[in-house]
Amino acid sequence: MSLDDQAQIDSLVVDLTKEFDGRVGSERIRQGVMRIYGRFTASPIRQYVPVLTRRMAREELLKAL
Repeated sequence: MSLDDQAQIDSLVVDLTKEFDGRVGSERIRQGVMRIYGRFTASPIRQYVPVLTRRMAREELLKAL
């Protein structure tokens, strides 16, 4: 994983942790984001990976509440 990928993951985790503050722990959010982000490792177009990851992770977290 590149430093850019890690920075994007960290940013997503921070944003989602703020959104789900007190309802979902940051470690659970990080695990979900990492798993979803990993689905796109072979994707040739990387521009939309953070957007798709955030959307999918957020939907998953909302369903779990």
